[in-house]
Amino acid sequence: MEQESILEELLLKKSQQKKKISPINYKERLFVLTKTNLSYYEYDKEKKGSKKGSIDIKKIRCVETVNQEEQAPLERQYPFQVRSQNTKLIFSVVNHYF
Repeated sequence: MEQESILEELLLKKSQQKKKISPINYKERLFVLTKTNLSYYEYDKEKKGSKKGSIDIKKIRCVETVNQEEQAPLERQYPFQVRSQNTKLIFSVVNHYF
């Protein structure tokens, strides 16, 4: 049974660079916050895409702003990160008005 979402928001998520040769890129992901998890999905305007990952809320250690990259495009001006013991997610708010 799926939990009721508290908040659903489209964010730009930075790649986690799990492979050394992976390029740094950002993709739009649909983030869904419930009472127990922060999950993210492939973004599709028509429907919720496949689940790409999640973090147990109890395991989150910190949420903080991070320094933006030099000459960051407008859509990546305000990055922040969520850290748990094994995961660091970096994302920015998607604003389609830029």
